[in-house]
Amino acid sequence: MAVHVVYARADGHSCLAPVSLRTAPAYGDPPFSTPGWRTLVWDSGPLIDPFHTSKGCGSFQLVLEGALRIRVTGGPLREAIARPGDAFVFVDTQGQGHEASRLEGAPLTALNLRFPNDWDALRQPFADWPEEAVPFAASSS
Repeated sequence: MAVHVVYARADGHSCLAPVSLRTAPAYGDPPFSTPGWRTLVWDSGPLIDPFHTSKGCGSFQLVLEGALRIRVTGGPLREAIARPGDAFVFVDTQGQGHEASRLEGAPLTALNLRFPNDWDALRQPFADWPEEAVPFAASSS
């Protein structure tokens, strides 16, 4: 299972970084809370969703069927493809955002879980979270 975090740097560029899961909580431990979830079915319409930011505090998207390509504007890794069992952690709530596309016109089905406003809980499951992946990019004020 590949997991990539999509985040915004302070300069507004979006970046991708692979992350890995820490040891899972013990069986029976309470789950992390989420303000909502939805099943996403993208089987018609345009093949590309132009650059956009994540809504609210971001989301976790697990690909169930098809393939999802994400492109960003900064960093050494500019593109990642998720296939069934792979996921993206979207926390690019500001800046230039990311571009999403489904591959070869094939239908895409994914599970999307919205994040609560709890940054520590959000990044806790990941062992190698990028230091510059902060909850909200620093504003230029």
